[in-house]
Amino acid sequence: MSDTTTQDHTISSSSTPRFEKLRIALGMLPEPSGRPPYIWVERWNAFMVGVFVALGVPLLGFSGIAYDSKKTILIWWLATWAMFFMYFEGRELIGQMQGRGAIKAEQLSEQQNTAQGPFYGVIVAGFIWFIVFAIHVTINVYPKSTGSLFHLLFVLIPVEAWSALWTTPVYFGFVEWFILVHVWISTSLINHIFYNVGNIFSKAAPMGERVERRVGPGG
Repeated sequence: MSDTTTQDHTISSSSTPRFEKLRIALGMLPEPSGRPPYIWVERWNAFMVGVFVALGVPLLGFSGIAYDSKKTILIWWLATWAMFFMYFEGRELIGQMQGRGAIKAEQLSEQQNTAQGPFYGVIVAGFIWFIVFAIHVTINVYPKSTGSLFHLLFVLIPVEAWSALWTTPVYFGFVEWFILVHVWISTSLINHIFYNVGNIFSKAAPMGERVERRVGPGG
């Protein structure tokens, strides 16, 4: 009797995944109710990338660190961010299909809207650079103004603006501009792929039309 009880306990323990509740909460295992297994970062990954770009790139330009160090940061960024973004965007689509066998149009629209986060990050980073640049040019131009509008518009401002490209506190060099352009292009391509995949999923398995096909012994 004791051996039987011990054997049953061993079988029960081995069939239950370790940290089952935690893994369900994190989306690593499907929920018992059949709901799609979401990881919170699936819905927030684009927002996280956008905030990181919007604040990180201007801070990188403001930091004044050596160009070689910036190149190292660029290499790590190129090696990680696109995979992070693509992986969790893909999981968000797959999670809906695993849970329901179909995708709700509302959730697909929400995913497509939230996936624009990196674009907004690039826009905000460029806006920060432009505001700081404009203030820097104004500060340099104002003391040198002679009152001549022609001299101000066609001589003084162009000269100071060109000089300010290298002296502005938030300096955007090759690394900073490369990151912004790369994020813009990569986000466009990734969103184009998942936009089409999501639309195909939504048309291939409309809500309420999922059919379970069972094959008998004879095939």
